[in-house]
Amino acid sequence: MRSCTADLGHALPQTDCEILCAMRTLLVAVMLLAATLVAAQTDRSKVQGRDELRFTLILSRHGIRPPLTADSVLNLHSADPWPGWEVPLGYLTPHGAVAIQQMGAYMRQDFARHGLLPATGCPGSNDIYIYSDTDERNVTSTRSTFAGLEPGCDPRPIHTIAPVQGVRDPLFSPIPGTFPAPPAEVAEAGMKAVLGDDAAEFFSLAGNPELKEFAHILAPDAAHPAAKPILDDPRPLTAASAMIEDVFLEFIDAKPMAEVGWGRLDEATLLRLRPLHAKQFILTTRSPLSARTSGSNMVAHILDTMEQATESRQGATVPGALGPAGTHLVYISGHDSNLCNVGGLLNLHWKVDGVADDTPPDSQIVFELWQNSQSKQWSVRLLYRGQTMDQLRSAESLSATNRPVEVPLTPPGCVAGKPCSFTAFARAAHALLDPARVQQKLPPMQVAPPTP
Repeated sequence: MRSCTADLGHALPQTDCEILCAMRTLLVAVMLLAATLVAAQTDRSKVQGRDELRFTLILSRHGIRPPLTADSVLNLHSADPWPGWEVPLGYLTPHGAVAIQQMGAYMRQDFARHGLLPATGCPGSNDIYIYSDTDERNVTSTRSTFAGLEPGCDPRPIHTIAPVQGVRDPLFSPIPGTFPAPPAEVAEAGMKAVLGDDAAEFFSLAGNPELKEFAHILAPDAAHPAAKPILDDPRPLTAASAMIEDVFLEFIDAKPMAEVGWGRLDEATLLRLRPLHAKQFILTTRSPLSARTSGSNMVAHILDTMEQATESRQGATVPGALGPAGTHLVYISGHDSNLCNVGGLLNLHWKVDGVADDTPPDSQIVFELWQNSQSKQWSVRLLYRGQTMDQLRSAESLSATNRPVEVPLTPPGCVAGKPCSFTAFARAAHALLDPARVQQKLPPMQVAPPTP
């Protein structure tokens, strides 16, 4: 080894030279240790591999729509007429089409980031399978979503149930067309199991003091009351729930604030009222009995579709699966009730805009299958994805720097924050189903006709 003096080209005092040599020795040791750690990490990566996204299934609610109740009925509960809409009851609005298209564009960015779909161009015909309920808002929402996900590409076929007079799709509306409603005594026992002895307070003004504020929005002048004031109803929460969502729909459809709740509320007031709708709706769709009776068929077909996507069954068709084997993305366009049924059955929870387990338009439950590059083992990840009320109202572009809300969910059979095998998830999820409420054979399908 060269001396310190030789390195510097001039002589140093002996003590300084010794210090410099010691520092050099320490630096060399640190560099060797770092190289060893890098090598060890590289070796470990070779052993463990890395997880790669191989398949995604999305259960989505449709986009923004007008109320489902006629104005003639709504007007009975308010002093002033409800505002008009430019499309028929329940149809996707023009603003709703723009907002949900932004979600489609974001989804494409997200898939490209994880390597599931290319960043540009048109994915292959078998890469994506779309299944939708037959309502106009579902079919049109799906077309708008994929206009954002596949810009410039030919419209992709949207599969729906073949029309049969009076028959609803058993995945989206299994009761009463496919399965009977639970007997009255069973339904009553199920409700009592959830509410206990607090049923009266659950629905009352005493249990929901915000209802007084909403009643004032509906009819602020005591001299001009509504024909049917919500506070006169034996269950005022039930009477008000859907109307609170109707006012929320006015807001996210970007109506002028003078038309949102007749100009008698602001965004902060709407945030206070929204939990009332969620409270009532969650009771009727996420309670154990409702989730199991109405959600088992949907979850069973989701599990079949995920099983078909795993490598062990690649190339084989699993009865009950949606779409052909080898598909990378399955998109299901349903309703808020479907998301609540599935969320309740699988015990999944999220929060958006401060409201727990709410399902605003364009919200999604996302099921992902990841495969380890070395072990080839499959793991599952679930998340809730949805736009905030401000994002829906503005219909602004979504991107990696302006994301929708994305909440990791803990699948049944899994531990929060830890990897979970698909096998463990599937076993736990199957145990939650009501076999009597599962129809393995899918109904006859058709491709939805193009928009006129």
